[in-house]
Order: sequence, then structure tokens, then C-alpha cells
Amino acid sequence: MSPITSIPGKYIWATGAVLLNFAKFPILSVYYLPKYTRPHPEWTVFQSVMNNLMNSFLYHTAFVQSVTRLDLTPGSLGDRFVAIQPGPDQIYVKSLGSDPGIKPLPTGGIWFPTAVDKNPASRSGKPILLHFHPGGYVMGDVRMDGSFAAGLMTERIGSHSFWSLYRLASNPHGKFPAALQDALAAYHYLLKDLSIPASQIVLSGDSAGGHIVICMLRYLAEHGDAVGLPAPKGALLFSPATNLAAATNPKSLEENHNYQTDYLDPLFISWGASRFVNNDPAAAPYMNPLKKPFKSPCPIWVYCGGCEVFYDDVTEFVAKMESVTGNNVTYRVEKLANHDIFFAGNLMGWKAEAEKIADEAGAWVAGL
Repeated sequence: MSPITSIPGKYIWATGAVLLNFAKFPILSVYYLPKYTRPHPEWTVFQSVMNNLMNSFLYHTAFVQSVTRLDLTPGSLGDRFVAIQPGPDQIYVKSLGSDPGIKPLPTGGIWFPTAVDKNPASRSGKPILLHFHPGGYVMGDVRMDGSFAAGLMTERIGSHSFWSLYRLASNPHGKFPAALQDALAAYHYLLKDLSIPASQIVLSGDSAGGHIVICMLRYLAEHGDAVGLPAPKGALLFSPATNLAAATNPKSLEENHNYQTDYLDPLFISWGASRFVNNDPAAAPYMNPLKKPFKSPCPIWVYCGGCEVFYDDVTEFVAKMESVTGNNVTYRVEKLANHDIFFAGNLMGWKAEAEKIADEAGAWVAGL
């Protein structure tokens, strides 16, 4: 372990990175006044500055290999936090990875805006979203990070959303299929513990969380009937990661034509992908859904920003999924947007566009 990735080295480095970003803000605000200096000439100064600062944040996070621990205590959340025990053994197919240290473990999740009523007769019958957060499989904590997107879901898509925690690859035994095991446990909790019908549940995820949803859809298509997990009402994918195998190589981002108009840092993406990817042959279709289209068990709605480094991959993924007989796929592109504005559009200068995307996702869900 290098001095930078161990304590106290990482804290010293992180403090310096924070101070550097504070110093950069006014400088960048002046630098980006001429349109020709901005990553995209149609972006605002604020969008340009935040793209730069977010890129810097992700770079330094990866450089010190910051670790986010899985916190399964309620804290101040009260009944909005739910601890979830692993589902019954029969819902887990054992052949998806050869690491014996990766096995179903307790997980949890957080309800937005309030805990759903435990009495089925008292519920509205509106769609309930099971959502998986972004973070490149190495960071993310919905306790602090999820309020903007969760608010969009409550106001514009469904009545409640349950944000599932999942094991991160920055921790030991966190590579695939750990996150999928946790996702299946969360789905089982909604179906069995709360008796929410599958026809009322919409799977949802952004970035790495979108990849989890794709993994769930493949798993349910291939094993759902055998393990007793029915197909959900639909699935929402916001800026999903679709090519984890390629992402292990930072050059795949550095050579991307949208590299200058996205804040995703190559070191961050390759760090997360390298920690997450499982090279077991049985896991290959899950690692690279871009190359392995499948028959989805439910309709899919996909969003991507036109200035994302993921744009080409997501567009190809959509085309290949559409080519599978019986699939129902809807694709929405926000031409000027960088990565995952649905999650952090309020911070990045894309709030209005994120709200519009949520409205369109909500209309799609209502039409199912």
C-alpha cells in the first residue's frame, strides 16, 4: 500500500485537493467567460466550471483510492432505513463467480420520501421504484447523495423509491456478483416482505447503478422463473455503464471523442471497473452487456447525455437490445449534457434538463 492510499497520506492529499478546487473556482469562472474556452461552446460558464471540478474530484478520489464503507445503521433516518437479510438460498444462482468470499450478506436501503405503508391495502397502487445509486462501483452513499434524484422520482415518476445499498468493489470481496446479490435481496424484500406486486415495481439505476439493473434484467430473464422472482413492471436506465471490460483500460476514455465534454475521469473509471470485473467465464455476459444483448423480461427506458463518454456505448447497447425480437426499448438523449445529470443536475447546472428527463421517464412509466 502506497503512502498516498494509506492513512494519514490519503487525508493529507484529500485536504489539499479540496483546497485546490476552492482556489480553482474563481479562476475557472473567468477562464470560461469566452465561449471558445469552454468544453462545449453552448455550455454556460457554471456548467463548464462544475464539469472541471467534478473531474478533479473523481481523479483525486481514485488517486487515494478512497473507501466507502457499507453502513447498515439507521442513524437519523428512523423507519426510512431498512436492514435487509439475504434472501433464501434458492434465489441465488451459484455459478456466476468463483470467489468463495463473495456470498450473500446483509444489506439495506433507504425509503424516499417516507417509508412505504406496510399494509398493502393502504397503499396508493402507484409505481414504486427500486433504485441503485451511481459511483463507479467504488463510491456512493445514498444517505447524503440521493436527495435531488429521489425528489425527482417522488414528484415526477412514482409514489415512493427504495434506494438499495450494495457492496462496493473498493471493499474486500466487493467484485461481481456481490452487488447483484444485494440487488436481488432488495427485490425479494419488496416482493415478499412487503407484498408489493412485481407489476408495481420499476427497477431504476444510474451509471454503475444502471449496470446493476441490466444485470438484474439478464438474471431475471435467465433464472427468474426457476428462482421464483417475477419480472418487474419496467426498468429505467440513466447513463448506464454498459462496457465494464473496456473500462478497465483508461485509454478507452482518453481516446473517446467526448472526453473533453465529460467529467468522468479515466483513472476513476478504470479503478472501479478493475476492482469490480469478475473474469470468471460465467460472469462475462454480465460484465459486457454491450456485446451480449438478451431478451429483456420487461420494457426498458434508457437515457444518455450526448456529451458523455458513455454515449456511443449506450447508443450501441440500445440498438442491439432493440434488435432482439420482443424487446421494448425507448431511448432518450439530451444532446448537450454530460454524465448522469439525473443524479446531480442541480449541482452541475443541468437542473431544468434533469427535471425534463424525469417528466419523460414518468410519462413512460405511466403508459406501461
